[in-house]
Amino acid sequence: MSQVLLLTKNILSDQSLQERLQNLNHEVWCSAQLVDQAQRFGMPPSLIQQFQAVIFSKTICDQEAGALVDFFHRHPVAILREVGLLPSVEDQASWSNRGLHGFLLEDEALFDLREKLSQAQASAFQKESTDGRIVPFPGGDSPNERKAMNIDLTGKESKLMELLIEVQGELITRKELCEKIWSEGQTPSNMSQLSCMINRIKRKFEAQGIEGKLILTHWGKGYQLSEAFYQQCIGYQQKNYQ
Repeated sequence: MSQVLLLTKNILSDQSLQERLQNLNHEVWCSAQLVDQAQRFGMPPSLIQQFQAVIFSKTICDQEAGALVDFFHRHPVAILREVGLLPSVEDQASWSNRGLHGFLLEDEALFDLREKLSQAQASAFQKESTDGRIVPFPGGDSPNERKAMNIDLTGKESKLMELLIEVQGELITRKELCEKIWSEGQTPSNMSQLSCMINRIKRKFEAQGIEGKLILTHWGKGYQLSEAFYQQCIGYQQKNYQ
């Protein structure tokens, strides 16, 4: 049994697919609200981790499906799309290159539905196992791993990263960070130091070839780890400290 997230624009129109998945003993969460939320604001990594597969309903148009694939392919989850007719071979290859693991026909037989879902989950697991370098998260008992990667974080930089990881990829305010890092809390000097620390951490990871938006800055509010980077951090943590 696995947990499946079924994204749709009309819950009633996908009752048949939901029932067939449940007949295969999968737990299904069918949602229309999360379609817009995932595209506009993303989704908390802690929520995505609950699912082994996500299916885009036939009610979702190509443009929205493309945006959703671009979002979900960064996570270790099987991604499938329900269609009335299979796209051309060229279109299937194009979707595959973007991160889609397969297509489901709206009248898919139970046997084929089971096999396609299983194959998609196997592909997602294989991608997670063979993806590029995992970034060691700066905390816990891993100084040897950090040293091997030449990522030399100061005590306060390590504390900052730990705090960003502890909130599970959510935003943490500058005031909260200052209060947890410095005994005197939020002062103009500490606020300035905090900005400098964020920039230093980014440069240190970039020096190791870890590019992209690792730490997101919300001006006037605070910081959060990008979803992809947070997944790498907790994945490394779970792998090495369980």
